[in-house]
Amino acid sequence: MAKRIVTKIGDVFCVEIDNQCKRYFQYIVNDMEQLNSSVIRVFKTHYPMDYKPIMDNIVKDKIEFYAHTVLKFGILYGAWYKVGKSEYIGGEEYQKILFGTSQEFIAHSPTKIEWVDPAENWYVWHINEPTRRIGKLTEKYQHIEIGSVLSYMDIVNRMRYGQYTFKYKGYKNEST
Repeated sequence: MAKRIVTKIGDVFCVEIDNQCKRYFQYIVNDMEQLNSSVIRVFKTHYPMDYKPIMDNIVKDKIEFYAHTVLKFGILYGAWYKVGKSEYIGGEEYQKILFGTSQEFIAHSPTKIEWVDPAENWYVWHINEPTRRIGKLTEKYQHIEIGSVLSYMDIVNRMRYGQYTFKYKGYKNEST
């Protein structure tokens, strides 16, 4: 029988990047607005491979980015592993993070779908708040985090390269 994977808010995970450094992230909340997915905060510091994690130091580090993901798949495929837990999840700062995504259509009703340019059809939201359509992603919104539920490979690649390796039409894909 397969072992059940249990994750809890506050869990801290390690990603080993190309056998050169360790990076850490923490599971901080579920976002009901985005399929009840896990939201993580990824820390900036690159640690040496022989570093023994000290939770207080890790969770007080600067945040590089926030993302939605499915923790279970990263664990199952060996992309990351749990190293500890901290009750400190950054206070209320995560409620200020603005996520966004674009779509190729506008659903006026279940039977009336309008196909549109995704660069002109962006939606933004804060965790556990309704999305709102903003249309084009103007300079005002270039700081958003991509809000799609990302694969473990997308998360690891951003940790590795400082930016996502995929493109969203209308979004500046730069490291933060």
